[in-house]
Amino acid sequence: MATGPVWQRIAWFVAIWVASVAALTVVAYAIRLAIL
Repeated sequence: MATGPVWQRIAWFVAIWVASVAALTVVAYAIRLAIL
């Protein structure tokens, strides 16, 4: 990844973190529905 301003790196980090948390939430919800 190209080095950019600090705020851009922070924005990328936050975006990836939010996406991963959302993906885990969707997977956990799907597993819960599958079990029930």
